[in-house]
Amino acid sequence: MRTVLGVVLAICVSVASARVPAVAADANAGAELVQKNGCAGCHGAGLAGGAIGPKLRGIERRESFTEIAKALRHPKAPMPSFSFSDAQIADIVAYVSALDGGVNGAPVAFLNPPKPGAQAWLTVRFRGTPPKSVVALPSMKMGGSMMSSAKLRLHPTGDPHVWTGKIRFSMGGPWTIDIEYDGKHLTLPVDVVGRM
Repeated sequence: MRTVLGVVLAICVSVASARVPAVAADANAGAELVQKNGCAGCHGAGLAGGAIGPKLRGIERRESFTEIAKALRHPKAPMPSFSFSDAQIADIVAYVSALDGGVNGAPVAFLNPPKPGAQAWLTVRFRGTPPKSVVALPSMKMGGSMMSSAKLRLHPTGDPHVWTGKIRFSMGGPWTIDIEYDGKHLTLPVDVVGRM
């Protein structure tokens, strides 16, 4: 089963000495919630910090799961209240905790802009040994068939752990970008806006 960031995270949290059962958090679902709710509008491209919202990349090294979840459950201005369910909060925490490779070492993919029109820059960050090859294939389900754009070979930047390339979309709607690297897969959901 392919998931964004390559894994489904299991997170155990201890709150005030009371043990909370493990929550199966899906970073793929978290990525979709972050994109649909426009979090990059305040937290910046790739959630690396914006004019209004703080940097979320590396948040798992600054705050615990409980603290991140509390900020989502009871946001302080200027952050709006989204009324996310506990499962959605766990999914979002799993996603933002892995933006820089997080605690599980899975790669992280993001688009700039996060809600693209005809094109966007795809960036994938890897921890550990850099991959030898990274290829992305954008596709969209249309009824019973699948439409896809041209396969894109990503290239390493000055940092061999960061690969990038420009993706083109032929129309607006819900796309999926399948990223292949060294025999592994990563899936990134994308809402492409507007007509081309």
